[in-house]
Amino acid sequence: MYHPNMPENNMEGEPGHMVKEFPRDISSLENIFSFVEQFVATNQIQDSVLYPVQLVVEELFTNILKYQRGGESNISLDLEKTDKKFIMRMKDFDAEPFDITKSREVDTAAYIQQKKPGGLGIHLVKQLVDSIEYEYNNRISTITIIKHLER
Repeated sequence: MYHPNMPENNMEGEPGHMVKEFPRDISSLENIFSFVEQFVATNQIQDSVLYPVQLVVEELFTNILKYQRGGESNISLDLEKTDKKFIMRMKDFDAEPFDITKSREVDTAAYIQQKKPGGLGIHLVKQLVDSIEYEYNNRISTITIIKHLER
């Protein structure tokens, strides 16, 4: 599906900034991980950033698949490196709003006692990143995460 102001699928950008769209399917995770790994390697970002970012990307992407089932458009992943930050923006087009920043806090001790599966993903995302932002405009849902880089 074509989106105005988006690169014609695949990758676009330069070192320090890359954007790619992925099909809305669980099988896209392998390609998403490869894209993130390539970006981290190309931009000489420390290895300690890769694992938490991959966990975050996996959680956010699978949540989109699980909770935004009606969507048919690709999911855009926009990666950027500045001097001190790794920035990831995930965009879901033609989506219903869900502000991840307003999700309730989880009492992990009580949660463990309940022995229910699920429900910790967003809590984990918030623990792994330094900042998380949400924007919703014209049915486009954008989640931005920031991870500070070591010097």
